[in-house]
Amino acid sequence: MNVTLTAGGILVGLAPLVWYGVRWGKANIKSKTKNWKELIPLVYGFALGILGAMCVGGLLGKLFGRVRQTSNAVGDKALGTTTGADDTAIAGAHVQPLTTGGSILVVLAFLALVSIWKKIGKDEIRMIGSGAFSGSTVGTTAGIGGTGALTLVPFVNSLGNSLLHSI
Repeated sequence: MNVTLTAGGILVGLAPLVWYGVRWGKANIKSKTKNWKELIPLVYGFALGILGAMCVGGLLGKLFGRVRQTSNAVGDKALGTTTGADDTAIAGAHVQPLTTGGSILVVLAFLALVSIWKKIGKDEIRMIGSGAFSGSTVGTTAGIGGTGALTLVPFVNSLGNSLLHSI
């Protein structure tokens, strides 16, 4: 399922990044040693969101297509209500699709998350979910957010293909 993002969808996709970024910044701004480890769940979720959005079909493709549809609907309503702005389609990043090896790694990354789900705290779960939501929207745009997809997907494809051909 390929869904074009709108300006409202990007607004809603950026919201969790701003939320967690401001909270992390407030807690670490005066500290000489920043606690970057607190952001790992958000970054992991963001990467999963990008990779899930790059799935062209199947369960993950449909799930992240629905995430983008929801992001568009909620964001367009929020943007129109708060500012009166119209929804505008946003260009997507031109990313090579996942190869078979890359797809294997994506499924393994989601399986790893499912395997530790009960062992991680609720705050980390929320951060992973928020990051995945943001990654599936912001991470697929043609702008700065899409840079993650432009670097992550070829890396995952290359690593997955190497793994696939070495077994």
